[in-house]
Amino acid sequence: MHFVSACVCAALFILTGAQSKPATRLRHQKRQNAGTYDYIIVGGGTAGLALAARLSEDGNQTVLVLEAGGSPTAVASYKTPGADLQVLGSPIDWAFTTLPQSTLNNRQLTYNRGRCLGGSSAINGMTYGRGSSSVYNLWESLGNTGWSWNDVFPYFKKSTTFHNQAETNVTGQGVEASLYSNGPVQIGYPPYVYATPGSEAFVESLAAIGVPVVEELNNGTNIGAKQEMLTIDSLFHRSSSYDNYYMQAQNRPNLKVLPFSPVKRLILTESSKGVIATSVVYVDYTSGETLNATAKEVILSAGSFQTPQLLMLSGIGPTETLKKNGIKQYVANENVGQNLQDHTYFSIYLEADPAVSYSSLYNDYSKLQEATAEYQSSQGPLTAPIGLSFGFEKISADTLTEIGAAALAQNRSDQAHIEYYYETEFYPNYPTPQYSPMEYNTSYISLTAGLLAPMSRGSISVKSNSNADPPQIDLNYYSTPEDQAVAIYAFRNLRKILDKFSTFNYTYDEVAPGPTVQSDADILEYVRSTAVTVWHASGTCAMLPQDKGGVVNDKLQVYGVDGLRIVDTSVFPIIPDQHTQGPTYMLAEKAAAIILGTDR
Repeated sequence: MHFVSACVCAALFILTGAQSKPATRLRHQKRQNAGTYDYIIVGGGTAGLALAARLSEDGNQTVLVLEAGGSPTAVASYKTPGADLQVLGSPIDWAFTTLPQSTLNNRQLTYNRGRCLGGSSAINGMTYGRGSSSVYNLWESLGNTGWSWNDVFPYFKKSTTFHNQAETNVTGQGVEASLYSNGPVQIGYPPYVYATPGSEAFVESLAAIGVPVVEELNNGTNIGAKQEMLTIDSLFHRSSSYDNYYMQAQNRPNLKVLPFSPVKRLILTESSKGVIATSVVYVDYTSGETLNATAKEVILSAGSFQTPQLLMLSGIGPTETLKKNGIKQYVANENVGQNLQDHTYFSIYLEADPAVSYSSLYNDYSKLQEATAEYQSSQGPLTAPIGLSFGFEKISADTLTEIGAAALAQNRSDQAHIEYYYETEFYPNYPTPQYSPMEYNTSYISLTAGLLAPMSRGSISVKSNSNADPPQIDLNYYSTPEDQAVAIYAFRNLRKILDKFSTFNYTYDEVAPGPTVQSDADILEYVRSTAVTVWHASGTCAMLPQDKGGVVNDKLQVYGVDGLRIVDTSVFPIIPDQHTQGPTYMLAEKAAAIILGTDR
C-alpha cells in the first residue's frame, strides 16, 4: 500500500501550491525574431542557471536562458527538505516513463526530473558530494586535458558555502573548512540528525563490513561512513540553483530568463567552413508564438535525456535514427544518446521503532501538524529529507575477482563501488506482491545499497521528429555479469549491516524481502523486481575523443558544429561515485571559466 495518504496531502497543502501550464492554447506557428544574444542556454536547471549566473557576471555579455517549466515556487514544499517526496510527480517534475526494462522483469520506471527553474536541484534529495579523485583523473586519462581532480577541485570549492549550524558530537558530522569558500551553493547538516538515534547507529553499523567512520568525504577520498551534507541554507530550506545562483543574478540587465519556453530544435546552417549553430526555435506558451532567438554560441543544458534528444531533433546524431524519424542530418555521430550510466538503489525494509522512522508523518495527522509547526522555527523532522546518513565502500581487487567483477579493478579500483544509505521512510520502490506488503499505521525504515560504478550502459533515442514526444529511455540496468555480482555482494552486506544495526534495538522484523530470500538467484530476482533509479543519469553526450565514443571535446564543444557546447551531466564520460549534484555545479563553474577564457 502507499504511505502518502490523503491526510498527508491535505496537511501539506500549507506547504504546497499548485502549478499548471498557462491556459492559453497555441494560436499559430508564425515564427518571430526574439532577439540576438551572446549566449543562449537551453535549460534553466542545475547547470543552466549556474552557468548563466557566471556568464552574466560580465556586463558586456548578454545571456538568454530558455526553460520549459516555470518557477519551482509554484510548489511551495520544494523548499522543505522533509517534504522531498511530495515534489515527485508534481507539476514541476517531468516524471518520464522508461521503456520496458527486460533486466528489471519488464518493469517501466518513472524517472523524475526537474521541470522548472532550478531543474532537478529543485526536486532532488539534496545530497551533496564530490566523489573520488580517481574518477576525475580517469576522465583526464581518457583524453580530456584539464579535467583531473586537481583541475576540477577549485570549481567544487568555488561553488559552495558551508554553514556550521551548530556544534554537536554527532558521529560522522565533521567538516574541513578549507574545502569550501563563499560560493552560491549553501551546504549544511540538518538539525534533526541530532535527534534521531538511528542515523548515528547506522554510521557505526557500517563497521560490520569494514567501512570506517569519517568526518569529511569532499576531499577527493570517497570511502567511509558519515552523516549527509545537504544543499540547505542556514534556515534549513532547500538551496537549489534557482535559490542560489539565479536569485543573486536575476536583476542583471544582461540576463534574460524565460520560463515556459521549450526549445523545439536548433537552427543549423551549412557553409564552406562547416556546420554552424546560429539560433534556436522555441515556443512561448504564454503567447502561443513560435520564436527564433540567435546567438554567437548556443549551450545545451537540458540534461542527460533531453540534450541528446534535442541534438537528434536538430539533425545531429545516429544516421539510422535520424533517417527513420524523417530528420535531416547535418552531422553524423553514432555516439549521441549512447553511454547512458546511472546509479541504482535496492533496499531491505524493516519494521522499526517510531523514534527512528518518518512513517508517523505519513499516517498520523497530528504528528505531521506538530512537525509543520516545528519547521516554522527551523526545527524538527521536516528540516531533513528521508535519507540522513550514508557510507561508501571500495571493494578490494581480490574480492572483485572472487565475486566475478574483476573488470572493475582495471581502472577504477580506488573509487567507491557501493553506497549504503539509511532512510527513515522510503522512496517509491515498494516491494512487489510476492514480497511482504507494508501495513498502514506501522513504522518502517529501509537500509539501501546503490551501485556506483556500473558497467551496464543504456541509451536515449527519439520517438519522432517532434519534441512533443518524450525521449525514449532505455536504462539497461544490471545487464552485465559484473553489475549483477556487485548487486548480490551489496545485498549480502546489507544483511551484515542489519545484524549490527539490530543490536541498537531500533528495528524489529525484516519485512522485505524476508528471510526466505537467501540464494544468489533469489537475491538477484528481488533486485530485478524492486530496484529503482537514483536519478543520476549521465554520459549520453560524453566528453571523449569522437572515435572513443565522444560527442564533445574537453572544451565541451560538440564535434562537427561550430558555436555549440553542452554543459550538463550528459558530458560525464564516467559517472562519479557520488550523488551528481555536486559534480554538476562543478561542471557549470568550470564551463563558465572555459567559455570566458579564465580556466587556469
